[in-house]
Parts: sequence; structure tokens; C-alpha cells
Amino acid sequence: MHLILAATLLAMSGHASLEINPCTVIAVEMMDDVNSADAHPGDFFRFQTVNAATSGNRIVIPARTMGYGVVAIAAPAGRGGRPGTLVLEPRYFDMPDGSRVGVVLDHNASDLQRSGASNNAPGYLGAIPIPGVGAAVGIFNFFHNGKNIEVKRGTVFTIFPSDDPSVEKCQDHPAL
Repeated sequence: MHLILAATLLAMSGHASLEINPCTVIAVEMMDDVNSADAHPGDFFRFQTVNAATSGNRIVIPARTMGYGVVAIAAPAGRGGRPGTLVLEPRYFDMPDGSRVGVVLDHNASDLQRSGASNNAPGYLGAIPIPGVGAAVGIFNFFHNGKNIEVKRGTVFTIFPSDDPSVEKCQDHPAL
């Protein structure tokens, strides 16, 4: 009874489950440019599948299926050499039948969490005992902006075709 109710609620919510292993790695590409200089948390971005995803000899997710994600964290570069930061979260595919399939970023191979370079003068220069060098480095670093991050259209990353918590087992977790 609970299984039927869960399936009915899932169908009513517009989300679909696929007959595919949730640990299947699917290559997708960005359809929009996203830059830490002007992105805001909550902004959406688009991506699409590079190839079709299959289960056996059946196509489950067609090639060029459009997906959507959200900017989770965005901070522009700033003074003092502070680098820009950008974290993107893919959320779902819009399937050809109108349903949505949740997705999760494959952290094993994807890097949609980036920080820019500080572009500061190396800190060891300030430690050199030459009069004025330490002050000059400090002043340069204070007025110098860091580097923004841009994820360009066409950037390829990988996802898993499920947003169920069980997908956690698909991620590599190296020993600390």
C-alpha cells in the first residue's frame, strides 16, 4: 500500500523515476556561461546530455535532454586579493514526456565548485628584510582584486540520474 501511494505521489509531483542504475555516469555540458562576477545564489543555469543514456538496448535519457541547476554559492573577487567563488548544483532533467528526473553531481570527476586565484604577490616577499618591500607587498595585495571564476558554455561535467540519498554510495570517498 505504501509503495503504491509513494509511486502515485511521485507521479503527481511531476517527478519520474528511471529504469536505470542510479550510479550510471552521464556526461552533460553547460548551455550557459556562469561567472562569479555577476552570478547570484538562486540563479538557474542550463545543461544538456552529451549522449543518450541507455539501459540494456533501450534509450532511457535521449541525447540533448535539457537539465537545470542552481547557483548555490557565488561571490565575486574583491580587494585584498580575495578570489571569486562559485558553486553550481545540477538539479533535474526535463524529460521529453514532461516529467522531471532529479540528478546529483558526480563529485568523482566533476568540479563545479571553484575558487579563483588570489593574484597576490607571494607572501614570502613581505618577509624579505629589505626596507619597504613588506609594506609594498601589503599595499599591492590590499588594492589588488583576486580572479573571478567562469564556467563556460560547453564545459563538460558528469552527473548521476537520481536525487535519492542512496546515490551517496556512488561517490568516491577517499580516506582522510
